[in-house]
Amino acid sequence: MHQDPNRIHRPARRGRVVIFAALLLALLTGVPVTSSAAPVTLEEAVAQVERTHGGRILSARSEQRNGQVVYLIRVLTGEQQVRDLEIRGAEGARP
Repeated sequence: MHQDPNRIHRPARRGRVVIFAALLLALLTGVPVTSSAAPVTLEEAVAQVERTHGGRILSARSEQRNGQVVYLIRVLTGEQQVRDLEIRGAEGARP
């Protein structure tokens, strides 16, 4: 078969689909959520989860681990599944 020399070559989208699927799977399995702007308060962590995941917040609390604040947030997703998320607090955040 002869290819048209004027045809624009587009890279396969398979790589992007695989990466997207892996990220989605990580989020749905409860892998800790990270962001470029770590929250300082529990309220900021809850707002971040609402923006990125949607769903309904079932509970939220903070705890201290090895000198680092971690926010633990339980979410009911749109698919009616409960997910536990961990968000690391910003440097200097207090539980």
